[in-house]
This record gives sequence, structure tokens and C-alpha cells, in this order.
Amino acid sequence: MSSSAAGTTFPTTVHRFESPTPHNTAFETGLADAQNALVFIGGLGDGPFTVYYPRALSAAFSEQGNAADLSYSLFEFRLGSSYTQFGFKRLSDDLADIAALVRYLRSLGKRRIVLMGHSTGTQDCMEYVSPAYPDVPPVDGFILQAPACDRAALLMEMGAGKLDETVEKARGLIAEGKGEERMPAGSIPPGIFDVPISADRFYSLAAKDGGDNYFDPDYTADEARPFWQRFEKPLLILHSGNDEYVPSSVDKEGLVKQWKTLCRPGVASDLSGTIPNADHRVEKPPGEAEKWLVDTVLKFLKQSV
Repeated sequence: MSSSAAGTTFPTTVHRFESPTPHNTAFETGLADAQNALVFIGGLGDGPFTVYYPRALSAAFSEQGNAADLSYSLFEFRLGSSYTQFGFKRLSDDLADIAALVRYLRSLGKRRIVLMGHSTGTQDCMEYVSPAYPDVPPVDGFILQAPACDRAALLMEMGAGKLDETVEKARGLIAEGKGEERMPAGSIPPGIFDVPISADRFYSLAAKDGGDNYFDPDYTADEARPFWQRFEKPLLILHSGNDEYVPSSVDKEGLVKQWKTLCRPGVASDLSGTIPNADHRVEKPPGEAEKWLVDTVLKFLKQSV
């Protein structure tokens, strides 16, 4: 079991802040009175404290002390899509909550703010730098951990025939003006999603041209380049070496190298790559994958941000 596993207790400072999600709170762990903030954004079904490795990052920040090059605390917070609410939310909803937290952190005087996305949180990071949102408050860096493709994962679970059939069902509902309605019972095989999901959200996750489909391994360089060209601040890309949601046929190391070449010169860190043998959530191998991740993130924050 990981050193930051679920049974561990830890202190946190709770921050109330104004956000499109009512009564929102952010939870700060790690170094007290830190000059900078690392904002962790989880994936589908996640919320504060559902992913374990942020505890290890917080502990590392505390151990480093208030050194000028690494004075960070870690923030987790509740998106409108957190836990079981993702089925009827969009990336744009997440972006509004993230922007609200960034504004709050700036009001506290945080000098550097880095967004770290895990799984669908990496799609939120990509959305954050979209030209569709020119008024979001700027941040100082990005970390993408487990930037998996939902469409590819669904293909593994459902097969091409069933996935295409279900995408067409969602497309039809959207064309009828029923995009916010729930996908019909039985249209998605049991175990794929544990919560109701709208036609809009399913299409966004599952269609080739879906709004969530930023990391499709089948994209050509020309198809993927516009996404990666969005980043202008330091970027660290960390795929999980044994990510169970990525087809085994995908060369994850090669994919990260390609993404780096598609970025603007000097943006993507040379530390980018795959976390050796790590599963999607960096819980296995126990301790080893987490330590590699923490060490790499600390190097990136020291050297690049």
C-alpha cells in the first residue's frame, strides 16, 4: 500500500471562496505560509482526497521548507463535476471553478500558481489554455499526469461496434435538442459509468470530435498540434507506464515525445515521460511509482517554474 494511502490522517486548512459551485471550499495541505500554490485537479469521479499521491507531494513540500525555489502548498477543491456529478457537467464548468480558485489564490498573494491535472483533470488543463476563454486568470505552469483518452478507454471496454452505436444515439439526442437529457437506460453497458450521464457529456467523452478528446493516440500530428500549441507556460507531461485505461498497443513514451515536439519551443520540460510501471492513479507499484512522481514534480517546480 502507498505511503499516502486512504487510512492516513493529515491536517488541512479549509478556505471558503466564491465560485460558480455554491458554498465551495478549497483544502490546503503542506507547507504553512507558502509563497506558491500547486492546484490538484482530479479525474472523473474524483474530488478532494480521492487520489492518494497529493499527500506525498504535500509532505515533500513541508520537508523542503520555505526555500525560495520551492515554497509550495497543495490545494484540492470541489468542482461542480466532482464525485458523482460529472455526468451532467462540461469542461467549461470545471474551468469556471478553477478560474475562481486561481483568482482567490492571487488575492492571498500567491506568487506562482501551477495547475496539476490527473486523468480528466489534464483535459481541464488543456481547456484552461483554450483561446475560447481569453479572460481566465493566468497561471505559471501545468502538469499533466495520466493524460489518457476516454474514447480509447471506452473502445477497450465496449468494442468499436457498441461504442459507435452509442455515440450515434447521443448524436441523435443532441440533434433533437435533448443533449442535456440522460442517455437511455441500457444504451451504455453496465460498469462503464456508475452514474447517470447526459447525451452531451457522453458524446464529449466518446466521440472522435468530442470536446474532451484532447489526447487521442490516433490523432495525426496536424490534428493534435493546435492543442499543444496553446501552452505558453512551462509544461510537464507524465504518462503512467502501465496505465490500465490506455491500450497496450500505444507507445506511451513515444506519444509523450511527439506531444513535446508539437509544443512551442522551450515549453515542454525535458523531464516529461512515463512514470515507470505506474498504474493510472500512481498507486502501483506501491511506493515506487509515487516516489518517482514526487521527485520529478519537485525537479520541475525548481527548474522550470
